[in-house]
Amino acid sequence: MPFYNTYPGFLYRQFLVCPPKAPSTTSLHGKAGLVTGSNTGLGYQASAQFLALGLSHLILAVRNTSKGEAARKSLLASLPASAKPPPLVEVWELDLGSYASVTAFVERLQQSDLQIDFALLNAGVANFHYIVNESTSHETSMQINWLSTALLTLQLLPILDRQAAQYPGQTRPVISIVSSETAAWAQFKEAQISVKENIPLLDVLDDKEHFDMADRYYTSKLLYQLFFLELFKRRSTSKRSTGAILNLVNPGFCYGSELHRTAEGVFGKVLGGMKRVIGRSTSMGARTLVHSSVLAGDESNGRYLSDCKSAPFAGYGDSDAGRITQGRVWDLTLAELSSVMDIEVLSEI
Repeated sequence: MPFYNTYPGFLYRQFLVCPPKAPSTTSLHGKAGLVTGSNTGLGYQASAQFLALGLSHLILAVRNTSKGEAARKSLLASLPASAKPPPLVEVWELDLGSYASVTAFVERLQQSDLQIDFALLNAGVANFHYIVNESTSHETSMQINWLSTALLTLQLLPILDRQAAQYPGQTRPVISIVSSETAAWAQFKEAQISVKENIPLLDVLDDKEHFDMADRYYTSKLLYQLFFLELFKRRSTSKRSTGAILNLVNPGFCYGSELHRTAEGVFGKVLGGMKRVIGRSTSMGARTLVHSSVLAGDESNGRYLSDCKSAPFAGYGDSDAGRITQGRVWDLTLAELSSVMDIEVLSEI
């Protein structure tokens, strides 16, 4: 494992590396973007920074529209009076706990004919209790951090690929997905159990008996990273060079977000204290999301970004066994999503 992906490497970055702000010359005037999970934490701070850079049209994609509306008003109120004309900030419902909600959101985007310059997929959860998603019966962190985010990626990708083809010569649209360095720390014992006991991997992940609070968030981020790597590997050469840009971004460990909101009692207080000592502010972490979405450019395509530069992936797929698991994760993802989307569209990627 490279030093970057070790615990000492993590601490080095948390204490000694400061992600840079966007250059003062950056202008997003005339551009449009969407941010998921944008009513709080990193998503809110990234939205504020996009608007401060002159973004003309922003979609706040949120599960709770009343909270989204409060965020919209707060974001607009924070802009200087000199910001003329004011940006258009809309609140659209998006519940990653529901495949139907994801599909409805993408259909609304298609029907709007809005040209999106970037989609920042930031929404995620870190559960400290075993919670079943009522809509799909899958464990919630797997549902949101991996499966539904994969569905949203696959449904947005053809739209932004077509947009890139329709407006050649313009800056290519970007889908940037918030990842985590913790993907490199996942034990992912469920993969071994699945093979040893000949049980489908998703069944193992859904089994409460195998829910490891300390490892589940890490594993959910690893699973999406494996899906991402396989997706990019399967992209055609032409789509890689002319289609939408895909990247993963790690904002670092931040305080002020609601990612760990399910932590309770003494553990919750200890975790909160650790976040204040080790963590970055959400404003600082959001700089990395702004970079990946509107500044990183073509060189970030297919890459994992951290501290506003390329960084090594978790490395799980570097071994023969890891590559086999990566393929299995891809097949499993498509098998799960085939009931809610036309998998044939993937022939276009």
